[in-house]
Amino acid sequence: MGNERHIFDDDGGLCYLEADNVQLPAGKLAGLQLCSRDDRSLGDVEGVLIEPATRRVRYFVVKRSGWLRDSRYVLPIENIAHIDRERNILQVEATADDLPDQQFDPAAVRRFSDDDLLTVMFSSTAA
Repeated sequence: MGNERHIFDDDGGLCYLEADNVQLPAGKLAGLQLCSRDDRSLGDVEGVLIEPATRRVRYFVVKRSGWLRDSRYVLPIENIAHIDRERNILQVEATADDLPDQQFDPAAVRRFSDDDLLTVMFSSTAA
């Protein structure tokens, strides 16, 4: 994970939540394909990294399927432009060349837990 590892260390800050468990106003996050601003496929949204204490999604976890193996990377939430439910895509204001080359392993981050749910529900800190 190179220089970015410290962002995702198990420090109690960020945790991983699978896309099947994320409900948006437009529907579930699972099954959305990530596309660049020029409509190139960038992978499938597999989950999110959230910060329970602030009730904020910080990153999307994107799975890119390759010939021999799959790879995953994270994309900051700020890069998202909009969701197009008719085409089932999450479009970003970036090109394929703008995306990180660095791979991400969801197992390196703790899973969203019942304790995290309580933190989200009762935390007075909302950013």
